[in-house]
Amino acid sequence: MDDSLVAVWDALRSSNPAFYSPFFSSEFTQAVNQVRDDCYVAIIEQSGVPIGFLPYHRSGRSLFPIGRTINDAHGLICAPDSTIDWRGVLTDLDATGYEYHALFSSTNDAQEHAFGWTKAFLCDLTASDLRYDHWLEQNRKTIFKQRRKTKKLVREEGPLRLEYASTDPAVLDRLIQLKREQYQRTRIFDIFSVEWIRNLLHLMLTRDGQLEGRLSALYAGDKLVAMHMGMQEGKLLHYWFPVYDQAFGYASPGTALFLEIVRQADANQIDKIDFGYGELPYKWTLNNVIDSVPHGAICVSPASWHTRRLRGGMLRTLKALPGKEWSKRVLRKVHPQFGRGSYH
Repeated sequence: MDDSLVAVWDALRSSNPAFYSPFFSSEFTQAVNQVRDDCYVAIIEQSGVPIGFLPYHRSGRSLFPIGRTINDAHGLICAPDSTIDWRGVLTDLDATGYEYHALFSSTNDAQEHAFGWTKAFLCDLTASDLRYDHWLEQNRKTIFKQRRKTKKLVREEGPLRLEYASTDPAVLDRLIQLKREQYQRTRIFDIFSVEWIRNLLHLMLTRDGQLEGRLSALYAGDKLVAMHMGMQEGKLLHYWFPVYDQAFGYASPGTALFLEIVRQADANQIDKIDFGYGELPYKWTLNNVIDSVPHGAICVSPASWHTRRLRGGMLRTLKALPGKEWSKRVLRKVHPQFGRGSYH
């Protein structure tokens, strides 16, 4: 990818509102390429002119979005009026399918290939005349109650202080430690046990460009109570990895951190906060824009598509069975690295 191709990529992305997420930035692909050795970009040309880019990883004859499952928005980057033959692209790449979990597209191809749809959440800070934290207090009961919790935290530990753009690697290491403890408590695969993901966050913390890592830290007195590692591009902040210290859980410091970021949004030139896909409780509470994104696979043959759909359906059925917490506990004891293949 030389500078001229990157310029075409950026121009195509700018022309298509569907690709607003920083995961579509050429800089995100370049950052992942620095921490992994299996990053590829398919360049689709028409009469010798590039009209599309597909960044991906390969496992056998299956393709996956760049950054695998930590990528919250992906797809084939092209102009909004483009019609690109996905199956032809996959055939040329000697691939049987492209598996996705949050496909963003300006065409209708997503509906044809989707296994299902997942909610995606966004905070548009400019949607109301009220400052967004005031709007939340008026429209969300839990946010109205947050004032009392925050006052208790301040009374017991000291005044709040937000460091919106920390560059301290020790703060990031603390975030990673707390996230790993969270995954262990909830018996979810510990993604930070994968080295390249840790390396990517540290790389994003120090890189300069249109896309920058954004590490925010909330202190109560001299205690570090909550953190968030995300990405900011222009006026959009992608809310990626939030966490708080369980010792201060009585005060919901994760919510307090988000509200402090909102209060300083103008100073930090933010007008949108993107939570990405996935129906976590805090996203339902804090958003004011809900959309849906598909998960599924685009395949060369119907048989390959049905095989992937059946496999995904079986996993979703298992996750929905009664007693899943007991099952997760047993699974983590027997096979603590289950799920690692999705990140490796």
